[in-house]
Order: sequence, then structure tokens, then C-alpha cells
Amino acid sequence: MEILYPIAINFIFYTSVVELCIGVLFFFIGFAKRLLPNSAAMLLIVTPIFLRYNKLLEIEAIPFMTVLGLCLYPITLSTIIRHKYNQYRHSSILPIYLVSAAALIACLIIPGKYRLLIYLLHVLFYLYIIYIVFPGRHELISVFFIVLISLNFAYLSLTVYMLNEIHLILSAGLMSIAVSLLMAYNLKKRMSGILRQFSVINELNKKLTHRITRLKQSNESCRKIIVEKDLELSQMARHASLAELTTGIAHELAQPLTGIKGIAQNMIDDINSEEFENLQAVSELLKICSLVDKSSSIIDHIRNFSKKNPFSIRQVDLNKVILEAIDLINIQLKKKNIDLVFVLDDTIPKIPGDKISLEQLIVNIIMNSKDAILEKAYDSPEESGVIRITTSAAEGAVMMIIQDNGSGISEEIKHRIWSPFFTTKRRHHGTGIGLSICSKILKDHKAVVDIQSDNLGTQFTIRFPVETSISV
Repeated sequence: MEILYPIAINFIFYTSVVELCIGVLFFFIGFAKRLLPNSAAMLLIVTPIFLRYNKLLEIEAIPFMTVLGLCLYPITLSTIIRHKYNQYRHSSILPIYLVSAAALIACLIIPGKYRLLIYLLHVLFYLYIIYIVFPGRHELISVFFIVLISLNFAYLSLTVYMLNEIHLILSAGLMSIAVSLLMAYNLKKRMSGILRQFSVINELNKKLTHRITRLKQSNESCRKIIVEKDLELSQMARHASLAELTTGIAHELAQPLTGIKGIAQNMIDDINSEEFENLQAVSELLKICSLVDKSSSIIDHIRNFSKKNPFSIRQVDLNKVILEAIDLINIQLKKKNIDLVFVLDDTIPKIPGDKISLEQLIVNIIMNSKDAILEKAYDSPEESGVIRITTSAAEGAVMMIIQDNGSGISEEIKHRIWSPFFTTKRRHHGTGIGLSICSKILKDHKAVVDIQSDNLGTQFTIRFPVETSISV
């Protein structure tokens, strides 16, 4: 039996050296931090015996460093085991500290009894380990711990009558190596589980990336559809405005056409009466050309206003846009005895904007002012509807104010006037999309609007930035 002692001692020594190196190299890992002091304690225990068995040092009695290592061993090993089983029972290693310190002091006071004292210390330590491990008995590693401790108890029980330090050293050394291997195996198992989880997460991440890509494609398709529908809705709003203005436009076209007919009839009469003069004919033809140009201008304006144009930002003169927008609705307002008052500042700078969209904005707001004026019952016959349009420049912006003396907007519905399809007009007199389109146009132009309204009328104050990056 004694022939196996040198083999076992050498095995414990070299294994402890390897564990010490691992603890130093991988100190940043939690397990290595706990392995380092345990391997150091084992080297304290086994080094003198290793030197004696290898005839490198002649010693008879067990040295103090071995006694010190045997007293430290319960502390260092319980630190490794306790960390694994803290999930089951939050146990303290303070009792181990106290008992180990007491055992070391007793060994110094009674050196002749150190074997018995260390034996009792290790027995108490193994009982404490069972106390820590037992709640996790359903795990395979816990079963191995209990089996190891049982074997150690059996080994120490069989050798207790000898009270030989070699048995204490072998018991502590082999137990420490077995615990280190079990904990390393448990760490490997946990790492494998983590790697599997990483693999699953990676697969889920790939699927999520694929879904995000598909959602981006769907989102882009939806965005294009929304842009197209916005354009169609804006065109519908223009058509709705034109439908309301048809009478006025027809009257405006009828005037030049009547003039053309009259001039042509006069020329026919002159030819028939043989009073035809070349210079007078040229003058009459120039009048016809002028009236045709006026008619063409009206038709081109209507065509451009109703055409499905993409949103296009250019530097535009807001005053000119206002006057061209008024051309579309001027007759309509005159028929309803509504006066237009212009207070336009000729010095205002140009603003970045889409000309047709701005015309649509102005037409929609003025047509709503017209409806508000028609709804209002004036106190005296002399009173009439007035729409005042003012422009000015202030602090890097151009202001446009459209003010009427109509029925006003109540506080209850003021926050809803920009909502799609919301209208207070009678059935067949409004679509409810005019001001909704206006809201989008204002947003596209980065414009800010303020509405002041009471029973005396409504004022729209719109602030257009002079220099800004407006997305097309």
C-alpha cells in the first residue's frame, strides 16, 4: 500500500501546480479566482511531503506549512463548492473560518495533538459540505459530491486509528482534485448550454433580420402607395374646388368669347357693306388675339391647377401666387357680394414652395371663408362680407394673413378642422378634405399656422420659412 503513496503525492503536487497556473492565467474568470487559493493551499499541504518522497529534502516531522495548508483547505474548498450551491441555500462560510482558525491555534498550542485536531476539523468540514450540497441532490453533480464525501468518510474512518498525516494529506488532495474536476465539468456543461443559447439567439437574430428586411420592403411599398394616394387625394380636392368654381370660370370664359363673336360679326358686316378697311381689320384681329390669349390663359391655369403634378419645390413669389389663386375664384366671390382687400408687401422675399400646392392652400382657405360669410346673418343690410389678404416679412419668414368677417369657428371644433372628412357644411356642400389637404401642404412647406376666431370672424396667420430644407 505504501508503494502507492509516492505516486499519489506526485499526482496531487503536479495537479495542484497545473491548477495554480490555470488560476493565474484565467484570473478574470470567477471559477479561476476561487481555484487559485485552493491550489495554493494544496501546495502548502503537499510540497514538504513531495520533497521528502522525492528525496529532495530530508524531513521527519510534518512541517508547519502542511499544518497551515490542512487548516486552510476547508476554507478554500468550501468557497468553490458554496458558489455553485448558493442558489439553493444562502449559507455562510463564517463557521468554517472560525473552526479552521480555532483548529490552527489549537495545533500551535498543542502540537502533539495536531493530527486529531485536523481530523476533527475535516470531519466537521465534510458534514458542512453535505449541508450545503444536499438541497441540490436532484443534480448529478451533487450525487457525485455526496459519494466523494462518503468515500472520504470511509477512508478516514479506516485510518483514524493510525492518525497518520499521510492519510489526511491524501484525503484532502484527492478530494480537492475531484471537486476541481467536477466543478470544471459543470462549468463546461454551463458553457455548452450558453453556446447553445447563443446559437439559438443567432438563428432567431437571422430570422428577425429577414423579417425586418421584409418589413422594410413592405414599408417602402406602403410609403409609395401613401404618397400616390396623397397625390390622388390632393387632385380630388382640386377637382372638388373646380367643381364649385365652375360657374365663375364659365362666366370668365364667356366674356372673351362674347367679345370675339362681336368683333367677328362687325368684321363680317364691314365686308358685306364694302366698308372694309385694312387698318381697322388689323386692329379688330389684334383684339381677337388678345381675347383668345386671355381665354387660353384661363384654360391653362385651370389645366395646371387640376393636373396631377408631383410635389416640386421652387423659389416662388407668394404675392404672385395669391393673385393667380384669386383669378380662379374672383368671379365666385363677386357673385356673392364678397369684397376682396389686398395688403400685399412688394418687398417680401421669395419662399421655397410648390406653386400649385400653395394656390390650392389659398383657394381652400378663402372658399371656407366665403362659406363662413354666407352662413352669417349680418345686423344691417349695409354690411357685407370682406376677405382681407395681407403679406409681410419678419425674422427670416414671410407671413400671410387671411382674415374674414364670417361666422367664425367655435372652440369645440377648432382642433378638428384639419381632420380628414370633417365638415360642418350641409350635405352635398362639402367633402371635408379641403382643410385636411391644407394641413399636409403646410407640413410639406414647414409652415406654421395660427388660428384666431370668434363671432366677428376668423383669421389664419401662416408663417412660411424663407430658407429651409424642404423634402420633396
